[in-house]
Parts: sequence; structure tokens; C-alpha cells
Amino acid sequence: MNGYIRKIVTAVLALIFLTAVIVGVGVMLSVRNVNVEYIFYSDRGDADYRASVERLEALKGENLASIEEGDIISCVDGSLVTVVGYEKIFPCTLNVVLRERVEVFAHANASGGYDMFDSRGEYMYSRRQNINDADASPDVLLDVEDTDFAAAVEICGYFRESFGTLRNLVRRVVTAHDVVTGTAEMTLEFYSGLKVVIVDYDEYADKKMAAVYDEYKTLDDGQKLRGSIYAVGSGEDGSDVFAAYNHQFE
Repeated sequence: MNGYIRKIVTAVLALIFLTAVIVGVGVMLSVRNVNVEYIFYSDRGDADYRASVERLEALKGENLASIEEGDIISCVDGSLVTVVGYEKIFPCTLNVVLRERVEVFAHANASGGYDMFDSRGEYMYSRRQNINDADASPDVLLDVEDTDFAAAVEICGYFRESFGTLRNLVRRVVTAHDVVTGTAEMTLEFYSGLKVVIVDYDEYADKKMAAVYDEYKTLDDGQKLRGSIYAVGSGEDGSDVFAAYNHQFE
């Protein structure tokens, strides 16, 4: 009988110990520090940033291990701020990086106005005119079908990586599909009059844009005001890319 009682007592003590451990771990892993880094380019997103920080601070006391990306994103509620990344530093610290969303692209909508998008191609809001309030200048007009929208954003990203800028040079992006030859071209039209044409833009677009920039650097000031730089691929898989300047007016 005494042995039976000892087993019960031992089981109860083990349960109490396990409960204490679980509670202790839960307390130890409770978020106590929320550090927010903010990457910004203007003061336009300050209100959204401050509101986001307040909501992120409300995560204090939550179990760090159970916090997921969706929990963090739900705290960032504003059209001008987005989550770049986050890191959980155990046992109790959450680091979050926020960034001001910068309006870059415009796309005509069915209402006769424009939908405005950030550098990642994510929708921000709509306007009647293609004018960016930050500098009173137009955004890059993506004059493409919805099916080409993501590709246009991606290629504009490659352009920015090579040229170091986008909106200062490019006014419009258009696409053309030739059903006879099976080729697809994406054209970036400069304010200066120059055009960049990426042939078969769904293949090696990053390498083609890099080749475009190498060719662009060889042009004189007059050539940068007219003509086109064509980027194409050759070889069996199209991976051998090159770019060439055509001076003819179009």
C-alpha cells in the first residue's frame, strides 16, 4: 500500500515539476524587447511607422517561439510602411525592420485613373493622375497587360540595379508579342528618347539588362537621345546574351 502511495506522490510531484518547467520556459521565452529599425526616404510614412511600432510593442508578453510572420505583418497597418524582415533572438528579443514604401509605378485602371504601386509592384492606392506627390513627377507607367505586370516590375528592378536609378530615366514600359515568330519584347522608353528593348524578356532578363548597361556606357550624349539598345540571347538555350545599339529613329 505504501509503495502505491509513493508512486502516486512521485507522479504528482513529477507533474508539478513538469508544469513548473513549462511555465518557467513560457516566462523565459516571453517577449520583453521589441527593437524596430526603420528605413525611410522622407517623412511621409512617419505616422504609419509610429502606429506600427505601437502595435508591435503589444507583442510583449507573447511567447517568442510562437510568433510568426503573419503576426508581425498584421501589426504593420498602413499604406506607406512595409515589413522588410524580422529576427527572433532567444530568449526574449524580437527585431523588426520596417521600410517606407516608395511609390514607383503607375498602371491605368478601368476608372480612367491610375493604380499606384511600390518598387516591389505591390498596390498602394489609386489616383486620377499619374503624379507622385513626393516630387510632383510621374511614376514609371507600366503600359502592359496584367499578365506582363510582374515581369515588367522584375525587369525594372534589374534596370535599377544596373543603372542606379529608374524613375529619373524611364517614363514608360510596353510589351509586344509576335505570334508568328513567337518572340516577346519589353521596351523601356526613356524621357530622352532612347529605348531599351529586351527580346524574349522571360529568359535571362538580368543578364540582358546588364549587357544593355554595358552598351549604354559606350554611347555618346547624342546617341542617348535617340535610337534603341536591343538585348537578345543566342545559343541553344539563349544564355549567350549581347546588346547592340541601333541609331535609327523609330
